[in-house]
Amino acid sequence: MNMIVGSFNKAKVNAVKRVFTEASVESKEVSSQVSGQPRSEEETLEGAINRARACRNDTSFGIGLEGGVTYLNNQLFLCNWGALVTPSDELFIASGAKIPLPEIIEQKLVKGLELSEIMANLTHEEDIRHHLGAIGVFTNGEVSREEMFVHVSLLLKGQYQSSHIGKKN
Repeated sequence: MNMIVGSFNKAKVNAVKRVFTEASVESKEVSSQVSGQPRSEEETLEGAINRARACRNDTSFGIGLEGGVTYLNNQLFLCNWGALVTPSDELFIASGAKIPLPEIIEQKLVKGLELSEIMANLTHEEDIRHHLGAIGVFTNGEVSREEMFVHVSLLLKGQYQSSHIGKKN
C-alpha cells in the first residue's frame, strides 16, 4: 500500500505514518484550494478532500488532513477534517476533535491573522503547527496536533477497511 500525504507538515505526515504502519508513506506539498485559514466545517472538509485528490494516483492512496475553525452557537471552535481517496477514487471522510477557542483568538482571526500566526505569537514557538498546535496549547499538552490527526487517520483507515460491509458481492 502506498500513501501520499498532501502536506509536508510534520504533525500530519507523522500521524499517517503512525496509523498506516504497513504502508509506504510519502508526502507532497499540494494546495488545499481553500483559504490559508479555513473558517468553517465545510471549507475545512473541502481542503482535506482537495489535498487527498491531488495526491491520489493509479497506485497510491491520497490522504488530506486539514485544520480550521468554525462557529457553533456563536462560539469559535477548532475543527479538523481528513479525507482518504483510494487508487480507484473511492472517498472516505472523517472529522476529529473540536474544542472552543478563547475570545482573544477570535478577535485576532477577525483581523485577518491565521491561527498558526496567532499561536506562534502567544507561545513564542514558530513551528507550533508541526508539533503541539493550538489543540496542544489549549489542552495543556494532553492532545497534540499529531495525536488529533492520528485520531482522524484511524477513522479513515477503519472506514476503508470495513467498506466492504453491506455491499453486494
